[in-house]
Parts: sequence; structure tokens; C-alpha cells
Amino acid sequence: MQQQMQRQQDEHSRQLMEQQSKHRREMADKEADYQKEVSFLKSIIQKAKKWFPLFQELVYMEKFCLKVGFNERQTATLISGKPLFYEGELYSEEHKRMFSTERAGFQVVKDPKDKSKLALAINGQVIGEWFKEQFDRLFSSIRKTVTPHRKNKELGL
Repeated sequence: MQQQMQRQQDEHSRQLMEQQSKHRREMADKEADYQKEVSFLKSIIQKAKKWFPLFQELVYMEKFCLKVGFNERQTATLISGKPLFYEGELYSEEHKRMFSTERAGFQVVKDPKDKSKLALAINGQVIGEWFKEQFDRLFSSIRKTVTPHRKNKELGL
């Protein structure tokens, strides 16, 4: 009885080792296939960047449009070069705040300062400048509403 149990344990151990070995081979094969696919995709990306100089800029612009507040569909419209009319709020990372826009026209254009780059324009103006204008307008309106405190005025009792 003890010999039979020992044989079964040995058989079980052998089968377990075979399964583990098979699993390791399959995982190694999958890893090799994965690395080949990654290498292939990297080569495609490098070719796309060479063939289409603005390809990488479009990828950056997509991220920017999503970060500003456009949804996937709106971003796809902008990336395709078509104008988009939008009303709502947009986020400025530089100013860490939202700014409202009313029925403004947006379009991805070549950056006027660097033609090898793209820029998002709102009503023909680069959005960074538009955000700065909005912030300056907000800041000046806040400054006007705050009255300076007079130091030399004492309370008379």
C-alpha cells in the first residue's frame, strides 16, 4: 500500500513537472510573439513619423484636445482638420481653471510661430493666447471689485 502511494506521488510529481515545463514553454512562446508584435508596431510608427511629418504632432494634439475638455468625437473632428463649433467650458492647464466659451469656432491649424507644429485655434486665435486673454480679463475684473484697504483711517469713538 505504501509503495502504491509512493508510486502515485511520484507519478503526480512527474506530471506536475511536465505541466509546469509545458506552461513555461507556452509562456516563453507568447512572450516572444508579443515582443515580435511590439517590434513590428514600433517599426510602423517610425515609418509613419517619417512618411507623415505631422503624425506625431497629431498624436500630441489629440491628447491636448482631450485634456482641454473635448470628447472623443469632437477631438476626432478636430484632428481630421475640420472646424468644430463648441459652446461650454474648456480647461487651461497653465491657469489651472476652466474658461467658458459661447459658440466659438475651433480648428487644428499649423502653429503660426513654428510651421512644423500644430496648434488649436479658437476663432482664428491660438488657444494659449485666448486662455491668457480670458485669464487677464478675469484677473482685471477681480482687481476692480476689490477695494484697497486704507491704513491711515482710524475708527472714531
